[in-house]
Amino acid sequence: MKKLILAPRSVFAKILAYAVIPTFDLVIEYGDLGVIIVKRKIAPYQNQWALPGLRMFKPEGIADTLKRIAKQEVGLRIDPKKIIFLGQYVGKFKTENSRQDLSTGYFLKVSSRQKIIINKEHFFDYKITKKIPREMGAMYCINFILKII
Repeated sequence: MKKLILAPRSVFAKILAYAVIPTFDLVIEYGDLGVIIVKRKIAPYQNQWALPGLRMFKPEGIADTLKRIAKQEVGLRIDPKKIIFLGQYVGKFKTENSRQDLSTGYFLKVSSRQKIIINKEHFFDYKITKKIPREMGAMYCINFILKII
């Protein structure tokens, strides 16, 4: 894959003022144990339980983005051919220049034999649960999550 292009923080702050940011969230069913959720350190869902997710970078495609997110955020290898599209959600936030994201959710299953390794720069903690907190980031797929677990 080509090198990812990251905007310097000062440039990204300006982008947030003018552009919608494409982000991807993963609903990862961990064996038969439940869904992985993470307690975020970073905006926009800072100090909340949320799904593992990040934004897409140039020159990534969707499969590249999903594989990177799974590996970088929770240390898991995934097969993007086995994902299920859930839907999209427009998140509007009072943080970071009134940030607005277009978040796309995908569902996938992974073996519970894989070890979860969270990104400690982004998350305080994680849990595997069959009881999804009602107040959680990326609310667009909560009803779907509750139906599958």
